[in-house]
Amino acid sequence: MPPASAKKNSEDNMKQKSLMNFFAKPNAPASSSVPATKNASVTNAKATSTPARKISTSTKSQASESTKASLTSKPKLTPKTPDSRLSSDIDTPPTSDPVPIDVDMLSDNEDASVKKSTNTRLTKRKIVLADSDEEDEALTAKSTTQATYRTSSPEYYDKSSPSRGRAKKPRIAPTPSLPPSDEEDDEGAEVRSQFSSRLTKFRKSPAKSTKKKARASDDDDFIVPDSDSEKERPSSRASSRSKSSKSAVSDDESAEESDAPVKKSAKPKRPPWKKSGAAGAETGSGNRLGGSTMFLTKAEQRAQEKKTEKKTADDPFNFLVDVRDKDGVRPGEPGYDPRTLYIPKKSWTDFTPFEKQFWEIKQNHFDTILFFQKGKFLELYEDDARIGHREFDLKLTQRVKMSMVGVPEMSFNFWAAKFLGKGYKVGRVDQAETALGAEMRLAKNKGTKGGGEKEKIVRRELNKVYTNGTLVDEDLLTDEQAGHCVSLRESTEGKDGLSSFGVCVLDSATSQFSLSAFEDDVCTTKLETMMRQLRPKEVIFTKGNLSVQTTRLLKSILPGSCLWTSLRDVEGFTYPQTIKELNSMFSEADTGEGDVMDEDGELSSAVPQSIRDMASFRGAMEALGALIWYLRQLNIDKDLLTMRNFDVYDPMKRGRNVVLDGQTLAHVEVLFNNEGTEDGSLHKLLGRCVTPFGKRLFRIWLCVPLREVKDIDARLDAVEDLISHATFEQEFTELAKGLPDLERIVSRIHANNCKVKDFVKVLAAFKKLSRGLAKLADSSESFDSKTILGLLRSAPDLTPNLKNVESRFTLDKETDELLPVVGKDEAYDEVMGEIEELEKTLDAQLKKFEKKTGYNLTWWHSAVGNKEIYLIQTKAADKGIPNDWVKNGGTKAANRWIVPSLQPIIRSLKEARENRSAAVKSFKGRLYAEFDTDRGTWLRAVRVLAELDCLFSLAKASVAMGEPSCRPEFVEGDAAFIEFEELRHPMLASLREGFVANDIKLGGDVGRVALLTGPNMGGKSTAMRMTATGVIMAQLGMLVPAKSARLCPVDAILTRMGAYDNMFSHSSTFKVELDECCKILRNATPKSLVILDELGRGTSTYDGMAIAGAVLHEIATHTLPLAFFATHYGSLTDDFAYHPNIRNMHMSTMLDDEKHELVFLYKLVDGVASSSFGTHVAKLAGVPEEVVKRAEVVSADFAKQFKAKIDDRKKKSLASKLPLVAQADFTYLLSLAMSNLKLPDDPFKQRELLKGLKQAVHSYVKL
Repeated sequence: MPPASAKKNSEDNMKQKSLMNFFAKPNAPASSSVPATKNASVTNAKATSTPARKISTSTKSQASESTKASLTSKPKLTPKTPDSRLSSDIDTPPTSDPVPIDVDMLSDNEDASVKKSTNTRLTKRKIVLADSDEEDEALTAKSTTQATYRTSSPEYYDKSSPSRGRAKKPRIAPTPSLPPSDEEDDEGAEVRSQFSSRLTKFRKSPAKSTKKKARASDDDDFIVPDSDSEKERPSSRASSRSKSSKSAVSDDESAEESDAPVKKSAKPKRPPWKKSGAAGAETGSGNRLGGSTMFLTKAEQRAQEKKTEKKTADDPFNFLVDVRDKDGVRPGEPGYDPRTLYIPKKSWTDFTPFEKQFWEIKQNHFDTILFFQKGKFLELYEDDARIGHREFDLKLTQRVKMSMVGVPEMSFNFWAAKFLGKGYKVGRVDQAETALGAEMRLAKNKGTKGGGEKEKIVRRELNKVYTNGTLVDEDLLTDEQAGHCVSLRESTEGKDGLSSFGVCVLDSATSQFSLSAFEDDVCTTKLETMMRQLRPKEVIFTKGNLSVQTTRLLKSILPGSCLWTSLRDVEGFTYPQTIKELNSMFSEADTGEGDVMDEDGELSSAVPQSIRDMASFRGAMEALGALIWYLRQLNIDKDLLTMRNFDVYDPMKRGRNVVLDGQTLAHVEVLFNNEGTEDGSLHKLLGRCVTPFGKRLFRIWLCVPLREVKDIDARLDAVEDLISHATFEQEFTELAKGLPDLERIVSRIHANNCKVKDFVKVLAAFKKLSRGLAKLADSSESFDSKTILGLLRSAPDLTPNLKNVESRFTLDKETDELLPVVGKDEAYDEVMGEIEELEKTLDAQLKKFEKKTGYNLTWWHSAVGNKEIYLIQTKAADKGIPNDWVKNGGTKAANRWIVPSLQPIIRSLKEARENRSAAVKSFKGRLYAEFDTDRGTWLRAVRVLAELDCLFSLAKASVAMGEPSCRPEFVEGDAAFIEFEELRHPMLASLREGFVANDIKLGGDVGRVALLTGPNMGGKSTAMRMTATGVIMAQLGMLVPAKSARLCPVDAILTRMGAYDNMFSHSSTFKVELDECCKILRNATPKSLVILDELGRGTSTYDGMAIAGAVLHEIATHTLPLAFFATHYGSLTDDFAYHPNIRNMHMSTMLDDEKHELVFLYKLVDGVASSSFGTHVAKLAGVPEEVVKRAEVVSADFAKQFKAKIDDRKKKSLASKLPLVAQADFTYLLSLAMSNLKLPDDPFKQRELLKGLKQAVHSYVKL
């Protein structure tokens, strides 16, 4: 009967329109984005997807009738669910895999109904979680409904169903069903009841705003209820989570949330979930009917559009799409600051409390990987999480709107070290209070200003920022050597436009600050020397302050892992600000002298003396100010600066030590080889210390060998005593074995950053050290030298200091806590008394319950923390448990119960234990401060052991080098000289058998300059490096690998070796040669050792020969150092044959004429090499033979022509019989006679200069 069916459909449509018109508000625009489907009927699912309004009784009746008509008009459909009712009447619970429906078998009406129902479930899920900040398993599961839906599906009762688990946490309070109409029959009543029950879900809950609750109820944010009127009521663990309780703050480890107690409002507001619901309606059902937005106000529609736009964006945080710093500068633009992030003001209003907390910290540390503490986990968010996923394949998940990666708290040091190894900065944000502490704080501050969302989450603070140059934690320090952070300040206002530098160096592990200020030369020699000595891991500078030359130099010599930290002009402290900060910081520590000023009227006398000595150097003070400002950003400034460990550092101070400049350290391979590793370096060979602090001190010794003869002899005496007393070494090894890094731990104790177990180890180590040093001192009394005895006797007696500290505490071995001795801490004793009283009260209550129930009852406590304590445990078979007891859990053998009457006492006990923890923490800080008062004493003892360790290192290295070895003999004198017999290179001799030893003699009764010739690969460079290494070892105070050694100490070793360019400084090979040569001519003295290797080869032959000859003449005639001058310019040997200070030497070779092979003998002998044998070396290198033969012909022809030109020139001119250098000597004598020039002030130079010129004149006369 088609007509009847059409008529019925028409009536249904009219009823539906009437219902929709009743619900719709005036002027509510209907969405027309999607046309209505032909013959589509409005189903029950359709009705449940529309937001609710206040409904009158008549309206309810109309809704029921309309729904009934629509249901009865539907054709039959075999349901896909186990229930026998229609699919449209069933609220199917959500699962990860929804129940499949064969859409092709449905009619149009049924198709629309079923699809609409499915989308409605998805929409309601979005309604609940769209603005939630909760981290829950349901977030990642593909759930599509809310747990509070009433459903008749059997899946609802399945415990494995997600809806079953979510039912424990209703988010919208149910209300009673609407009363049925008298005119309806039973079937209509059932339909109406179902429809009414669905409408009740859209009524506003009497409780507080669900959205606000969801946003603030992050399981890790510890949202605290406002009301004090909440009362506990007995329930099981499952039901207690779905009802309100007095629980004020959720625990970090719990993923559950507690809803606020139900309150009735006089004027209910619009439920906040409608915004999400509108969005869900548009995405879920807007494609069916155009009336999906009819029930929304204009404000809600605008909110829906905003929500849609936000969901369509790739990233919810739009400010990350176009990154800018706080000044609005984008990456790549001049002045960009990578440490800061600009966040628009409008974005803050959309943040949840935790997001706001996160971005408040992140906006100032955008280039730092921030680990946020969340209970027992540390989590990375957004870009940090993506970096962790990319670099280390950490699992990336979504936490509401934020990408997240999490690691266990106990593995923080492991992962921090990983990120630091990749060159990142790492920050740690810790919880500043526990959950209970947050509740206690809110209860205490209730009614005061400052409440709000921010105050209702557990406070988190940036604890520390870690960089490779400022590490202090032992677990992150992977290197026992010092990791320096250098603050640099450059000024070009010096003489002749030369740069002057102010430098502040920090070894954060030991809190050692070193200040330096110097005016450098054109080649920035001092700065290069400092950087090679320190090899910093981080450099701090102000943008635009460093010159291009300085920047290029630093990039060429610093390791690639070095972190460059640039500060803006407004960052860091200026000179006046630095003075003010220092006065404020150190005057607080010494208030008695806070107002006392030194003579300059600026720095307080409480400021360490080393800083006051450098106060006149503006650059050094500004460098210190920049470093202080930077450390303050990392939250470690007070810990380091209050150590008052400051000194003045001069990288090239000419005093009691030998100067090894940066080029010498590199060319002689003192600290590192030419590849940047320690293999084959002198430090690798000689460094045999066993303690960490000894290793750091030995590196300093190696960079600055001794210069004074008495100091060298004293050290040699000590080394020989150690070599001859093997039992003494055994005693020292027993003492040093197993000692922790005391120097660094003392620094951490001062910063109150030392673990309890480390503190206990330190006390035991110092006790062992005190006894051990006293025992070693007794054993050393029989030594021939008093050097070691004097060193050991200088160690302080630590026994009184140890007794003072140990008498103040006891150690709880179970909890690893330092507890005050009874009577030593009043606050601790008071809180412990309170805890004992409360525990006694609870025990008494337990006995009363035993009498009441007749059972043996015991207490049950959670293994971790105070979350669940003093639960009563009964046997599973016990009956007659009081009705007010709430079952909390149990096993097959026992049940656990919460007793409401005990909760006030338990709450007081928890608070008392929290106070106890605070008292223990406070006591530990005071105990560390007491230990720190004797810091100087502890460090003096450590220094004694470190020096003894270094002496043993020299003794061990002396023995390990093999025979022959000898003790060098040192002689005082005005000028240096060296005499080695059968000297070997210590490293090469240990690697190769049959190493050829050589006799080295410079100065004394022979010429001071050795003009060294010979073929390539003949061993010239090895001989020169071997000599420099032998001098360094001798002046370190150890045996040398030679048969005999006699020398007058040198004050500096200056080198120019190898051929290389420097692209970073825009210097060619020849320019680099001349730069280094310039430094040598300027800094060399008669007590210096100079090594020049093949000077002048980077330019044309004639220019190179001219420069080499001029430099050689200057060195041999006026500068007068000990020198090796290696060259391939054979004509120089003829030109300087007359010079008394120049000695011709060469590396001997043997030429096999039959085989046409060149044999290298590697022996240094007097005389001139017959040739450089370049073509023979080419043959050895594999150059084609026809090329080599052609080169031999060209070489012989060139040599013949060159000699002919020289001979012809000598015949034509009498002046040519005298070399140009000899003519220069006559010119110099004439200038002296005419008083145009003056003799040098140095007596030795005067004597040697006149003596040399006199001998030269005699040789000229003979010609």
